[in-house]
Amino acid sequence: MKFLFLLFSVILSMSIYAQPFDFNYHTDYDTILQQTKDSTNDLHYDKLLIRFQSNDTTLTDFQVLSLLIGFSDNEHFKPYEYLETEREIYRLNDASKFEEALEMCDSFLTIVPLSQQALLEKSYALHKLGQADSASHYLHQFQRIMRAMMNSGDGFTPETAFFALGPADGQNFIKKYLSGSIGSMGSGSDKHGNFVDILEIIWENQDGEKQSKHLYFQIEHATKTMFSGMFSDEEKH
Repeated sequence: MKFLFLLFSVILSMSIYAQPFDFNYHTDYDTILQQTKDSTNDLHYDKLLIRFQSNDTTLTDFQVLSLLIGFSDNEHFKPYEYLETEREIYRLNDASKFEEALEMCDSFLTIVPLSQQALLEKSYALHKLGQADSASHYLHQFQRIMRAMMNSGDGFTPETAFFALGPADGQNFIKKYLSGSIGSMGSGSDKHGNFVDILEIIWENQDGEKQSKHLYFQIEHATKTMFSGMFSDEEKH
């Protein structure tokens, strides 16, 4: 119950902006993806990205989720390949090399505009460089992605896993959004065979006692990028 209270507290703190929606990865992912490719559709990827980057206040959480889904089919979506770039940006900020971190963020975000890590690190670098308004701009984008993840499921089972664009996003969600710490880390699949990350969140209750629960993050689309192009059509069967 304490963990449920933690989740509900986050949701309530954003309730003035939150727009709940129903999402089932197995039945909805492909349908939404096709809509993001249709230039006549309101969910077209390019249209949503422009609104997202301008911090359009009318953009709904469902539309942000659709934007994430749209990017998962982008030629630059290679989450396991650019993990090291995201880590390097973090290391630069950690070493107080804020201008270098900002330069790397700008370059990286031109091809991976929905990188949680880069958006958060860019906000931090701008803040440390005294550019508060710009820092808030990018922090807001990071928070919009977090909210879309929060509303994409309850995270308590593989079938109701939170949608995560890449393999590191669940860790950011726990540490940066829920303010928890991470225990065990593993993987599994839902009943349809879709790959999920399994992360243990640890927090302290009001009595100072540590408690934990496993959360599930849907990253089937990300794992497919590791194997794309590795096998011929005949070898896949």
